[in-house]
Amino acid sequence: MIFRLKSCIFRGRLKKTRVYAEAILQVKPTPSKNVLKEAIISCLSSIPIFADLDSAELNTIGDHMHVSRFEAGDLVFSEGDPGDEVCFVVDGTLDVLKLYDGKVERKIAVKAPGGSLGEMAVIGNFSRTATVKSRTDVTLLTLPRRRFDQICDQHPKIGVKILRSIARLLSLHLRDTSQELLELISPKK
Repeated sequence: MIFRLKSCIFRGRLKKTRVYAEAILQVKPTPSKNVLKEAIISCLSSIPIFADLDSAELNTIGDHMHVSRFEAGDLVFSEGDPGDEVCFVVDGTLDVLKLYDGKVERKIAVKAPGGSLGEMAVIGNFSRTATVKSRTDVTLLTLPRRRFDQICDQHPKIGVKILRSIARLLSLHLRDTSQELLELISPKK
């Protein structure tokens, strides 16, 4: 079976379960395994959080990434779940939902390829602030907090670059949220 990671193609089997890139790459390298790592690195280069990393640094990050696949309608995670990884959308679309009045979910965002979610999970022990469901079939690259901590310990320059990018992204989210709040509380004309 052939799977597409953005514009990269690799051969292998992916289902809803996670495929750990580092485990695959520790086995004897074969052309298809090298293609998987190349596809992961290619996808990372198009994600804004990794924009400041050079090819060697992306290669290092690629060793720590996991690939996850979800079918349309699958639950990725629920509001209140422990947050232990940041997710990057490679292919497909996700709906970000928030509980309203404790029972009804309202869509607050849509994440498309290049988008990320759960950034706070790698910088702190925060629970998920929203529910995420796949609108279409989705491929995600995920970076668990423990793997991010390893990167920061073993490659502090890479860790600082990623943390700066996450800080910029969270600042932009805060600005957008502040503007939306202002629009909601401003008197209607």
